[in-house]
Amino acid sequence: MIAGPPTKSRAASDGAFYRPELDALRFFAFFAVFLFHFSRPVDLYVQHGVPRPIATMVNGVMQGGVYGVDLFFVLSAYLITALMLREKERFGDVDVARFYVRRILRIWPLYFFFIGLALLPPFNPDGALTWKYVAAFLLLAGNWSVVAWGWPGNSIINPLWTISIEEQFYLLWPPIFRKTSRDRLLWVAGAMLVVSFVMRGALVAMQGGQYSAWCNTLARLDPIAFGIVVATLTYDRLPTLGYLTRAGMLTLGIVMLALVANFWKIHGPETLEWIPTLVGFPVVAASATLILLSVLGVSARLPRFLIYLGKISYGLYVYHALGNLLSGWLIPVRAEFIQLALRPIAALAITIVLASASYAVLERPFLRVKNHLARIRSRPL
Repeated sequence: MIAGPPTKSRAASDGAFYRPELDALRFFAFFAVFLFHFSRPVDLYVQHGVPRPIATMVNGVMQGGVYGVDLFFVLSAYLITALMLREKERFGDVDVARFYVRRILRIWPLYFFFIGLALLPPFNPDGALTWKYVAAFLLLAGNWSVVAWGWPGNSIINPLWTISIEEQFYLLWPPIFRKTSRDRLLWVAGAMLVVSFVMRGALVAMQGGQYSAWCNTLARLDPIAFGIVVATLTYDRLPTLGYLTRAGMLTLGIVMLALVANFWKIHGPETLEWIPTLVGFPVVAASATLILLSVLGVSARLPRFLIYLGKISYGLYVYHALGNLLSGWLIPVRAEFIQLALRPIAALAITIVLASASYAVLERPFLRVKNHLARIRSRPL
């Protein structure tokens, strides 16, 4: 086993904290979710000449892509906690007001712009995105609207439910963190895991609806708690792992996600069952954490285009349903194998173009202001 050089997770002399490998991981988290939306029945691939073992393996991994959202949750919790730990060490406290303003500048411009876009008649032809849904998403509670009323049809706004959960985390975590010593952060994370476990148990007992656990903030704290744990335990020094160990952790994490997606399907079961609901979510969170740890502190030089795609990953995630829709206008939905191959390629290309334009025109001006307010500098523009 060849071990990489030890990597200290500490601020540089100017207080900056930036892990480029996590930008790359952000892109793959998006790409996993993107692939999930193009997964098809195994028999369809077999009919077009793909060997069943290969079709089964590929489809299983694509189904597991739905848990890319959990990887986003782990990443967000890790990065926010790591940055606040450094801010607290350097300045003695966390400026919560500045934190809120920075999050607003990062998230809100694209978020609210896209809500308006989703309301335009070409993107809401059947009127499924009604004002009750819009009101919930405007209040950063879109996930709770799905719990209460289900999805608003096939609206391009649907992926934003995860943004709602992250925004709720951003709202509540800084005041809690500010009053908690570093030694007690693990206890807070443990309490979050207990809250989620109890909430899911209550939902099963009450025979909750199809998305009552999947989109429920209180039932989805596992990956957030794991991200906090990783940030706390790796604050002084990142894990020094050999490349074979990293590859094994990455493979195990992906395989576990695929197994949960194919055998338990906790992302939208017709009925909530005890074992999948109580065990599946923490298994998914642990798997996403394994994937994070497999790349955290890696010393390999990453391609610039991959870092860039990670930099615009927020836009990629927000626009990918629109890219899927527009690709359907260009390539009508049919069952031919060429269509199965071309449609996701077109959707990905459209999504990258939209996200790149959005980053340059809409997001970057706000990000410049955000950087001026940063106490601990992170990703460069």
